[in-house]
Amino acid sequence: METSSQTVEVPTYVSDDEINTSETIGKSNKNNMRRRRNWMEEKVFNNAEEAEMALQEKNYYRCSKVKARGKQFDASIYLLFDSTSDKVILFRTTSDHVHHSMPEKPSRISNEVKQAIQELFELKLKPKAIMEVLHEREIKPPSISQLSNFLRNLKNKTLGSTSISLGEIEQWCIESIRSSPESIDSPFVASYEVIYEDDIENEDDDDVNVNKCRFFITTKRLLQIAARSKKTHADATYKLVWQGFPILIAGTTDLDRHFHSFVMTTRGEEDRINGGQIRTRRFGDDIELLQLAQTEQMFFKASNLFIKKWMKKQPIFINYFQDEWLTTLHGWYEGVGHFTPSTNNALESTNNVMKKERTLRERLPLSRFKVLACEIVEKWSKSYERGLK
Repeated sequence: METSSQTVEVPTYVSDDEINTSETIGKSNKNNMRRRRNWMEEKVFNNAEEAEMALQEKNYYRCSKVKARGKQFDASIYLLFDSTSDKVILFRTTSDHVHHSMPEKPSRISNEVKQAIQELFELKLKPKAIMEVLHEREIKPPSISQLSNFLRNLKNKTLGSTSISLGEIEQWCIESIRSSPESIDSPFVASYEVIYEDDIENEDDDDVNVNKCRFFITTKRLLQIAARSKKTHADATYKLVWQGFPILIAGTTDLDRHFHSFVMTTRGEEDRINGGQIRTRRFGDDIELLQLAQTEQMFFKASNLFIKKWMKKQPIFINYFQDEWLTTLHGWYEGVGHFTPSTNNALESTNNVMKKERTLRERLPLSRFKVLACEIVEKWSKSYERGLK
């Protein structure tokens, strides 16, 4: 018995869920189309063991230019296991592993900006001034934290580590003394002294439990100037080294009263005198009167009167002052040098320039300051060759 079948068209009903699903599939298909890669067959292995043996000898690296969970580069390989046989096929993409198509991470400083920052750093500009110059040049500046980190790494490369031991300082001094300076303006350590606390035998020393060190940096040209000079000006300055050590600069003056530096020294300790309370104003007035002495005879007579006046009031300090500044180092009165300046303004100006232009008024660790001290001494020496002195 024959039966007749009839096809009935049923109108299609589409729900909202199906619409969303179809749209999602359409979007994912577009993404897949964008990430489509061209694969080429490279090699065929007879079985899986042979493929594993061929691949296990290779090292695999992940590119650090992209995030681990982000979009990776198109260059890749994969193994296809044929279901109809034991063969394994190695496919490789035709794309090369290149970085020029990848956008640079916004969290990193570009090489152009790094070069500009390094040039400004060599000009001794502070971070705030560097940011202002970058804005003036219409260069997009990094953030403050990025700039601070970059400058910190730059200082580590140019000035070295912030920490240094007493033994490392001694070894640096020994190597500098043994090495022959390349030129007449090359800085070197002319002399040094390192005393460890275990080597101190004098129990009366107030700093018996303190390591001590000092070293002198100069050049051959500056030593020639020092050999021709008859009088020496010396002054200590502070706030240059983290450890609080005084930095001593010595030099001489010419007939035009121009100051000429010829040595820089660092002392790792400082003598301390505890003489109790002193009426500094009246005491200082008497010292100023001593300094105005025009002849050696006047100076010694005034010194005797000074000692007689203050000995009963401040015996400890007066004994120190008499031994140190009236007997051993008594060449500080006016008449000892008629062609030398009466003040130390030239030397103080040198100290101010060093703080303002070289250290940017920042205290440096001793490990970095010794590098900067060599640069300063070399600049002093080369100023004569360039006709600046």
